[in-house]
Amino acid sequence: MKSPPVIPIGLEYLAIALENHKHEVELLDLTFSDIPNNEIEKKLRENSYDIVGFTIRNIDSAIYFNNEFFLPKIKELVKIVKKHKIPIILGGAGFSAMPQEILTYLNADYGIIGPGVTMFPKFLDILESEQILPQIFDGGKDGIDSKLIYYRGKNLDYSRYLSEEGIVGFETHVGCPNSCPYCVEANTPVHYKNIQNIVAELECLSNQGYNHFHTCDTEFNTNLKFSINFCKALVEKDLKIKWALYMKPTPYNEELFKILKKAKAYLITLTVDSDERIQALNNYNYDDLARIINYCKKYDLELAIDLLTGYPGESLESTQKVLQFFSTHRPKMVGISFYYRIYENTALAALIKENSPLQNKLSRPFSPPEDFLSPIFYNQLDQKALEKLIEEDDIFKIAGLKPGVNYQF
Repeated sequence: MKSPPVIPIGLEYLAIALENHKHEVELLDLTFSDIPNNEIEKKLRENSYDIVGFTIRNIDSAIYFNNEFFLPKIKELVKIVKKHKIPIILGGAGFSAMPQEILTYLNADYGIIGPGVTMFPKFLDILESEQILPQIFDGGKDGIDSKLIYYRGKNLDYSRYLSEEGIVGFETHVGCPNSCPYCVEANTPVHYKNIQNIVAELECLSNQGYNHFHTCDTEFNTNLKFSINFCKALVEKDLKIKWALYMKPTPYNEELFKILKKAKAYLITLTVDSDERIQALNNYNYDDLARIINYCKKYDLELAIDLLTGYPGESLESTQKVLQFFSTHRPKMVGISFYYRIYENTALAALIKENSPLQNKLSRPFSPPEDFLSPIFYNQLDQKALEKLIEEDDIFKIAGLKPGVNYQF
């Protein structure tokens, strides 16, 4: 997606990790390429490569309105590399969502799910030894190299991204212990980076003149003690930056919001489910949401809500309740998603497969054996009815009807 464009932080981290293991790496960013097929063909003719990797950040745009399926374009790029008989390895958050399905669809050779910064160098050692390899490797088992400092900004040109309202990302940890039934990252192993190394990474970027950042964690506050200690380290370093973060409703306390403000955070995007069954799975309720809103107001932190509503079996009264709650408590903005993108290997996919009445509420016909690779959404709420519920209250926005992200509001 290019509104705004997203700096490929995964490629940067991976390139630095591979260089740390004495591998020669050439990073090819095709974000702004008009004819990426030609660029790859030119590279392959000019140079000799032992392996080519593709990072797949998203399978599709994940929002129902104006949805875009990315894999067909990537498949064309993979075909070009295959002609040159070079092994291909896949990775990235999108690939990790449905690895076997994507590996088969793209006709690639290998893949790494989860973080690749530790697993990819190991994979290359095995490849070089000519051992028999499995097709898919689990990077979540090895996690990340907590000793490595990612001195960034040399492998990618940030200027075009920033000129089009892109933002510099950074990561404090990988994985998520939450149990959201629709999420591909639910219940994945959590690995934390060294706090001083994260601060050194941000200092390196700040010294290059970059001062606006956003976390690329699944959720910033996976571990409350770690989050607070990271903020304390930022306060001590006193960099000339501002930053935004994704957060879940728990865990939290008042100290977190107080130290976030001191650490120069300015915007929190909070993911909220209206379905109280999912709230219970993740250990929060409306009282927690009210306290979080009050803490943000007390410490002058902007709060945007990513609201998901209309989960299978959820009542209309549940949707009405959450809209009334936010209308009363009033965060800065509430972005409403009421179409659920279904991904294989999630609880939602299993629920849809075993419940034929739910299959009648999908965005395209359900055709067993369904792998959910091609974009498919569950919806039980009528858009006009939802628009009537929010009426003219300007804090509510239906996600996807207009381009943009929360830090642009």
